[in-house]
Amino acid sequence: MKNFQEFIDYCLDFYGWNGLYDQGRTREQIAYATLYYLDSCNDQITWGYGDSLDRERVRDIMNELYD
Repeated sequence: MKNFQEFIDYCLDFYGWNGLYDQGRTREQIAYATLYYLDSCNDQITWGYGDSLDRERVRDIMNELYD
């Protein structure tokens, strides 16, 4: 991923309305969960530059926050 916006769009393709896993997530929910995830990165949990593991971790955060 080249930037934050690109990662948000990537997550929307999976978890937004009509996304692959259609959880009805909004851009704002994904952005907040992404920032939450980035704040939690450390030596054990690292940012993978927007890879699928990052996306799944953001999904897990959204599931905890919004479900």
